[in-house]
Amino acid sequence: MFNYLETIKRGLWELTKILGLLVAVAVLVSTLFGTNVPFFGAILENTKSVIEALGSEGLGLIIAIIIIFSVWNSRSN
Repeated sequence: MFNYLETIKRGLWELTKILGLLVAVAVLVSTLFGTNVPFFGAILENTKSVIEALGSEGLGLIIAIIIIFSVWNSRSN
């Protein structure tokens, strides 16, 4: 039973890493080529609307999330 949970956990972790890389590539492509790029173009607009919805604490929240992820990555390596 424990073996199955570890397999599922490992699979979900790999999927999370792939999706994170996909978001990073989408932001990069959208930044370089603008909003007319299919599939990747609207990600900057979506990200901007999320940050605006967070209000003035949006930047602080993003910095906190980056710090948490960096600590998490250092522990998992």
